[in-house]
Amino acid sequence: MDLKEIFQLVLSKNPSLTKEEFLRMIEEKKKALGEYFTDEVIAKVVASELGVSINQNRGKTLEMTFKDLISGLTDVTVSGRVIKVSQVRTFRKGIKSGKTASLLLADNENRTLRVVLWNDKADIISKKDIGINSLIRVSHGYVKEGRMGQLELHLGKRGQIEVLGEAYMKIGSLKEGDGPVNVKGKVISEKPLIRKVQTSRGEEVLVASFEVEDETGKVWVSFWREHAEKIRKMQISKGIKLKLKNFYVKKGFSKGLEIFTRKNSSFEILNNNSSG
Repeated sequence: MDLKEIFQLVLSKNPSLTKEEFLRMIEEKKKALGEYFTDEVIAKVVASELGVSINQNRGKTLEMTFKDLISGLTDVTVSGRVIKVSQVRTFRKGIKSGKTASLLLADNENRTLRVVLWNDKADIISKKDIGINSLIRVSHGYVKEGRMGQLELHLGKRGQIEVLGEAYMKIGSLKEGDGPVNVKGKVISEKPLIRKVQTSRGEEVLVASFEVEDETGKVWVSFWREHAEKIRKMQISKGIKLKLKNFYVKKGFSKGLEIFTRKNSSFEILNNNSSG
C-alpha cells in the first residue's frame, strides 16, 4: 500500500485533515522513530494514531524509546531494526518445560535492546519470517534487568510482534564490520570496473566495483563471483538507482569504506525491472 492509498483511508475517517498536515505528521514521526523507516511505514504508524488500522487490528499504542526504558515497566511498546536472531531453545523448570528465543534490536541512535520471547511467542520468529534487518514493533512487553545488568524487554502471553518492513541504512551511518546491511543508493561511477583478482587461496574470481551515494555520503560497492557475472551482463551506468540487500562493510581504499557481497547478498535496480 503506497502513501496515497494510506492517506485516502485516513481521510475517510478524518475528512478535515489536509494532505499537507498528514505529510507534516509523517515527517515529525520520522524524526522520532529514526531513519530506518520508509515513508509508507511511518504513514501506517501515523494512521494508527489517527484511529485508522492499516492491515492490522491494533488500536492506538504509545511507543517508547530505548533510552526511556527502566526496569519494572509493563505494557511497553518499542520499534527497532533486528540485528541478531537467536535460535529457539527448550528448558525445564521443575516438572514444567518451555522454550525461549531472543532478538537484538537497534534504534536510530545505535542503542540496542534484547527482546526475550517465551514459550509460544518464541515461534513468532519463524511464523513471521523475522530476520536480520527486519523492522518490527514489539507490543505489550515488560522490562527486566538481565544477568549482565542490561535492560531486556520480555514478551509473555499478551506480547505481540508486528513486522513493519525492511530496514535500509544510510551510507553515512555505515561502520567497518557492519553486516548484513541493506542500502539504497545512486550509481555515481560512469561504468563498473570489472576485473579478475586472485584470492588468498589462489582462486581467480571476477569482481565488479562502482561507487554509489545517497544524501548522507558515498561508498564503493564490490560484487564478487556470481554477483559480478550478473553485473557484467546488466547495463549499470551513472544515475542508476540500486537497492542492495545483505551486504557487508569493510575498510576500503583511502581510509574510506567499501561494501561487498557474500553468497546471501542480492541487488535490484529501482528504476527498471532488472534484479539480481
